[in-house]
Amino acid sequence: MDGLLPVDKPKGISSHDVVDKVRQVLRIKKVGHAGTLDPAATGLLLICVGRATKLTLFLQNLDKTYQGEMIFGVTTSSLDEEGEVVEEKNASSLSKEKVEELFSRFRGEIIQTPPMFSAVHYQGKRLYELARKKQIVERAPRRVQIYELKLLRFTPLEGPNRKVLQGLKFSSNLLTGLTLNSHPQAEFRVRCSKGTYIRSLCADIGKASDFGAYQASLRRISIGPFNLKQAKKFEELDKGLEEENIYSLKDALPHLPLVTVKAGAEKIVKWGGSLYLSHLDNLPPGLEKGDRVRICSQEGQLLAVAVSLQEETHFCRDKIGFKYLRVLA
Repeated sequence: MDGLLPVDKPKGISSHDVVDKVRQVLRIKKVGHAGTLDPAATGLLLICVGRATKLTLFLQNLDKTYQGEMIFGVTTSSLDEEGEVVEEKNASSLSKEKVEELFSRFRGEIIQTPPMFSAVHYQGKRLYELARKKQIVERAPRRVQIYELKLLRFTPLEGPNRKVLQGLKFSSNLLTGLTLNSHPQAEFRVRCSKGTYIRSLCADIGKASDFGAYQASLRRISIGPFNLKQAKKFEELDKGLEEENIYSLKDALPHLPLVTVKAGAEKIVKWGGSLYLSHLDNLPPGLEKGDRVRICSQEGQLLAVAVSLQEETHFCRDKIGFKYLRVLA
């Protein structure tokens, strides 16, 4: 069974736990995922089964959309609800208009520093391994894109609100009496590029507000063309999986233009041979040089992922058409 399985991951388990569950249900070792979700986060996780594990590179780069909640006036060590409270301020003066203005500053290309509690490698170790030992190291900033950042709801929460801090851990130098402060909540939706840390985004917005903030909840609702409506509930995996639950290799990359080869040309792709116009049954309209494409057989079998070396409007018969990135045949 080869293909893509979208799963709705619940809170409290790791992405690897979902992979292990699918391995157990399908009794197959070759299973992976196309982009981690933190244990505290929920939502869409793309699980690659069998030969689909060869496609993870082409799924990891897709844009992601999240819906979440951030709380102002509180800063935590992990930048989310899993960490220890390290600072608290009264944010009662924060308004919806101010949050809207703050959000506008963080749209477009921004520079982020990966949080210490992350899976980024540092000298052979994961950052979260160092963070658990209370070690803080220099991290290289990275450029990411925030395509959309929308405020869905703002709740001022005037006066005491202990529910906001319920379950959080306080560092020893903070008094729990400080929970009488006001902690406004902001529900948001964000669409961003690969490698964006929403925890860091919330913390950076909080810093810009002068009150601090942490990510209180996060749910991934889409990855490229895939969304939660297509996902199998994690709790339902024990009931088993049918073939209709898993997208075929061809349908696992719907965002890539489709090139179909003529009958008999499958062997050329399988052997990594050069494809010319005479081998093709169709060319996608508007194909540009440098575009990634799916190369499929007449029967709809995904043979390879490739880069177009020519554009559709000037596709020459005597020039090679594509450069292979991954051959699956």
